[in-house]
Amino acid sequence: MIVVIMGKIAMSIREHETIMSYVLMLVISVEVLFIFLGLGFLQNIPPEDTRYFLSALAQVEGAIIAIYITMMLVGVQLTIKDYSEVVNEVYLGNPEFWLVFISYITSIVFTLILLQNVGNLNTSWLCLIYLWGTFNLLIVPLFIRDSFLLFNPRRLIDKFIHMHKITEERMLPKLFRIASKSIQSQNVEVATYILQKIWEYARIEFSKKLNTLAKRAEKRRGHDLNELKLMLAFIEELTFRLRYLALYTIDQFNAGRITQDEATWILNMIEPIFRIIFADLVISLYPLYFVPEIKENLEHALSQCLLELELIIEKLQEAPSEIKMEELRKFLNVLPYNFISSLERAGCEHLAERVKRLQELAKDDEKYDDFIEI
Repeated sequence: MIVVIMGKIAMSIREHETIMSYVLMLVISVEVLFIFLGLGFLQNIPPEDTRYFLSALAQVEGAIIAIYITMMLVGVQLTIKDYSEVVNEVYLGNPEFWLVFISYITSIVFTLILLQNVGNLNTSWLCLIYLWGTFNLLIVPLFIRDSFLLFNPRRLIDKFIHMHKITEERMLPKLFRIASKSIQSQNVEVATYILQKIWEYARIEFSKKLNTLAKRAEKRRGHDLNELKLMLAFIEELTFRLRYLALYTIDQFNAGRITQDEATWILNMIEPIFRIIFADLVISLYPLYFVPEIKENLEHALSQCLLELELIIEKLQEAPSEIKMEELRKFLNVLPYNFISSLERAGCEHLAERVKRLQELAKDDEKYDDFIEI
């Protein structure tokens, strides 16, 4: 039986699904209780022994919860320097911590109440408090594992994104501030991981939602038009943050704080996000350029995205050759095929002219006079 119990614990820790793991600990606690009852424990216990048992249990649980809180404070201290934007939210919003904390505090209070009435207790109350104490001890490995996982920046970011939607207000500023700090502290992997999560969201969820809203907006529903305008505003902010991070990356490379490989790694994560954004704006939303209620917002969003792309390309024109040779062509090729003709057909000649000037900007560099036409 003990071997089976240990096997269940090991399997739970390996596969760790939060709710099911704690439910499994409760089931194991019940099994342990029945084993001890079958062996004759908790029967005909003298009041003095009961008093000692309850007192010791309250002290042990108090010591354990104090260690829990200390561990959380240490975790916060270890991670707050680079990830102060999300640490407090993630740790305070961690359901495992609150489950353990509430379970222990409630158990201690309940134990102290029983301790005051030890002379009138029957076996059922002792069984309940024993079951509760066993459960509290068994969830220790799960909680420790969850706490140590949060020390990993990737896990911390995953938790934060899981708690909030990327499109929420103030979400992007927090994520990109973390990315900037990680670049400054030469922990480029964190910045690229954030960009990867944004790319995954833009490629799957965001594009799908944008297409759905576009189809509804063609019917000129007020609610859908307003929601689509919010999505366009999100696109503008996203390209602004991406541009800032791209320019910051180049500056950090120029200052010698990151290597060429690290700089190109980040830029190579930014470029495909721009590609997706322009594809959505020009291809997926093309029919809406003929809808008066949304056309102005679409043109403004596209104009801002073009501005951010222009600033990146201008910065790359001045960048060291190690980055310029590899990255300039990629950013010049993010725009969809027949981009200029699509804008002209939609009546956006002023935007088409900006794209033509973008092409001329690339031709000014003799090293890239054979660039791929947009």
